[in-house]
Amino acid sequence: MKVICVVGIRKSGKTTIVEELTRELIRRGKRVGTVKTVFCPSFGIDDPKSNTARHARAGAVTVTARARHETAVIYKRALTRSQILSHYADVDYVLMEGDYHVRAPRIVAAHGQKDALERINELTVAVSGRIADGIDELEGLPALSPLTQIGALCDLVEARALDVGAFDPDDPLPDPVASGDDFCQCGCHKNARKQDEVTVTVGGRTLSLTPEQEQAVRAWAGRG
Repeated sequence: MKVICVVGIRKSGKTTIVEELTRELIRRGKRVGTVKTVFCPSFGIDDPKSNTARHARAGAVTVTARARHETAVIYKRALTRSQILSHYADVDYVLMEGDYHVRAPRIVAAHGQKDALERINELTVAVSGRIADGIDELEGLPALSPLTQIGALCDLVEARALDVGAFDPDDPLPDPVASGDDFCQCGCHKNARKQDEVTVTVGGRTLSLTPEQEQAVRAWAGRG
């Protein structure tokens, strides 16, 4: 299994790059998996009103929703990258979108040179996304469009993606641009402190709620 990351500012073309690389790698006979990193501190994949959410609130640490055409396993905790990648043992390539901290080769998506340069580091193998419509290279790195140069971009991925055994997925790479602790692509990082300080008063005592607890309280209040 080989890993490559796609990072960049919001709406710079990250998901388009992942989509087009996935299609091209599959066309070349490869099996592909993807991982999307979400920085929003209040994000939750499960509907607070669902039966699976009720299972979790009852104390289950892992909940599975099994349907005819899809199975979803919900862990009520953050998994390490190694734990996540263990689910991808049968694929050839894993494309990790938005993970600034994994020590794997990265493609930087950008609108322009400024936001590209902020995200380029020693692991960067190319720039892509919207910026590639206007330039051929940046700081010695090829600028390749996911829409018109996907063949060349995929060639680069096949040549430069790193085998998962060649690095430690759980050894975080410091990054000056984005920290999973306070950065949110939807902009709510500006209100992160406010979100962390949502409170309830019980018996005259004020208690702070985590985003998960807030969701559970809102779901409970909405039942009436």
